[in-house]
Parts: sequence; C-alpha cells; structure tokens
Amino acid sequence: MSYQVILFDLDDTLVDFSAAEVVSLRKIHDKFYQSVIYSIFEQAFKEINHNLWSRVGAKENSLLPKDVRFLRFKQLNEQLECSTSAHEVADAYEDYLGEHSEWIPNVKEAIQFLHKKGHILGIITNGLSDSQATKRQRLGLSNWFDCFIVSDEVGIAKPNKEIFALAIEEIASKHNKPVHEFNKNSILMVGDSIISDGHGAMNFGINYCHVHANSSVITQSEATITHHINSVAQLPAYIGYEAEYELI
Repeated sequence: MSYQVILFDLDDTLVDFSAAEVVSLRKIHDKFYQSVIYSIFEQAFKEINHNLWSRVGAKENSLLPKDVRFLRFKQLNEQLECSTSAHEVADAYEDYLGEHSEWIPNVKEAIQFLHKKGHILGIITNGLSDSQATKRQRLGLSNWFDCFIVSDEVGIAKPNKEIFALAIEEIASKHNKPVHEFNKNSILMVGDSIISDGHGAMNFGINYCHVHANSSVITQSEATITHHINSVAQLPAYIGYEAEYELI
C-alpha cells in the first residue's frame, strides 16, 4: 500500500531509548543515589516508572508526561528514603537521556530514503519536552520530519486521537493544503507500543505498523495491527521498495 504520510513514534522506534536509559540510570545513580545498591535502585525506579507511564493517556486516573517527569523521582526518593531533590534528579535524567540517545542501526538510512521518495514524515511522541528537543537538534530530525508533536507540549498524549489530528494539521499547514486532502487511508502510524501507537492509530482511523524485535510473537488477532516489522530499517522494503532499497 502507498502511504502519503508516515507518522513515527520516537523512542525505541527511531532512536535507541533503552540504551540511553541504561547509561542515564547509571549516571543518576552515581550522582544522587550512591548509598543505595544499584540493583535495588534500578528495580525500584523501573517499577515506579512503568506504573506511572501506564497512566499516561489513560481514560481514568490519567497523567501527562510532565507529571511523570517529577513524580517518579519523588516516589523513588520516598521508597529509598533519600533526601535528594527530586526536581534536580529529574532535570539531570532528562539531560542524560537527550545526550545519549542515538539512531537505531540502519534506521536513519531508511528515513532518508523514504523522505527522498516523497513521503511526508512526522513524529508523535509521548516523551518529555527537554530530552525530545535535545534529540531533535542532535540528530537533525527537522531535516526529514515535517511535524514534531510532543505530548508534553500540547497537553494531549497518545493514544488520544486528538494528538494525531494535531500532527496532520501541522503537516497540512506546512504544505499549504487543507486537512481533508490527507486521506486517512493514505496515513500510516509506525511505533513500538500497541497501546499508545496502535490504539491511537485505531482511534484516529489510520493503519498501524508495529515495530518489535520479536514481532512474530504478536498475535495476528490484535485488531490494531496492519503490519509487523522488526525495525524501521525494514519499512521501505515492506511498503513496496524492496528491489530498489536492496540496492542501497
């Protein structure tokens, strides 16, 4: 299928957030939590972080990413009985995440190819403003992406359909076209989260491509999934450029 617009999640879809998280956690542990055994610190952080992020975009008891930014360290400090400033830790952690995020292997080349072929590309992320802005600048994302929607800035998070509408409105404005010229059948959302990206795409009425290293284990009955790929590096070949892209 030919897609006029391809929207992407950012973390663990285009950039290797997981690797950046490993480095960033080590750094804030060394700076703020040296009195706590690292394994205990890491487990506590990941449990708290997961629980808070699961509420982002939820219908009930919902949080915005900006709420998670501070709350996770407030709760962590309470659990570990640490007196360090949660705001200071939150600022440092976001700085580290932005500084240490890099492209997932071969994904940049795929994005450059799709842009060159005339596809309109955009990013919708539930990430936090500071670290996402750093990634945008460091990785030169504005060279290929016509919109960069950060839920932290617009006050709406995936999977709410409104954030997808904002992305298309921004793209339409940049291309001096009315929104209705962008048919939803020609728009694809690409991301690693079935909940945020997949359900968001379904809510907005567009197709969804699930990115997961073990995508073969995802049930084919998952209603939100139109396509499976193991990496965005495979996307050009998957949507019709197989012969052409293999030559690059």
